[in-house]
Amino acid sequence: MRVTDPRNGKQASLDVDLAKRWAKEFSEWSAQECGHERQQLRRGTNKEGAPVFRMQCLDCGLRVGNLVKRPSDADELPEIDDAMRDAYDAKRDAAKAKIDQKYVEIRLRRWRAKEQGDSYYKQAHNAYLASPEWRDLRQRVMDRAQALCEGCRLSPAKEVHHLSYEHWGHEFLFELVALCGDCHDRIHAKDVHEALVEGCAGCLHASRGSYCRLYDVPMINALEADELCTFEREGFEPTF
Repeated sequence: MRVTDPRNGKQASLDVDLAKRWAKEFSEWSAQECGHERQQLRRGTNKEGAPVFRMQCLDCGLRVGNLVKRPSDADELPEIDDAMRDAYDAKRDAAKAKIDQKYVEIRLRRWRAKEQGDSYYKQAHNAYLASPEWRDLRQRVMDRAQALCEGCRLSPAKEVHHLSYEHWGHEFLFELVALCGDCHDRIHAKDVHEALVEGCAGCLHASRGSYCRLYDVPMINALEADELCTFEREGFEPTF
């Protein structure tokens, strides 16, 4: 997906995750479009200078509906204010440009981070973990766990682990758990395994339930066994 940088008019291609986030904000921006609930009959002129009478939205300035027959109090009606519409359009355009610029800048930061040999995610995440917001959230998780590991309830909690990054930066407490060192290592090993298995998804031999039909074992077993597929995926055959 591409968006236009409002500063220079150039097109920028967004990563899939950024495109989804942009679409969500664009949808929210679109939903804020004026519903023209407050209207007033006003007088004005057409291109030829002849008098016209139209309903005008008092919130956005749009001329609403068709021309109206000259009313008896025509001379007392307020004039159509086209400047109101111009100001509304400028405000809406600025809000849309702010969204576009935000995601263009994120994309540029990712590109620069990649060029520097570090990922945008790692840089952003490290900065977040050093923030006062994360320290406060971490303490609340530790308080909930009463400083005991929520994995084994036997050892002191040392780390706060993300179960989900869906609301990264604005996490729900149930997306975070306090863990001891051993449980933290175990859950990260599980994440690594799941990521490896996910890489098998496009293989001809993959079946539901994370099972490898070529070697007749669970995928993770095939990956970890030296004589089977291994992490290099020697048995990998794409489905296309």
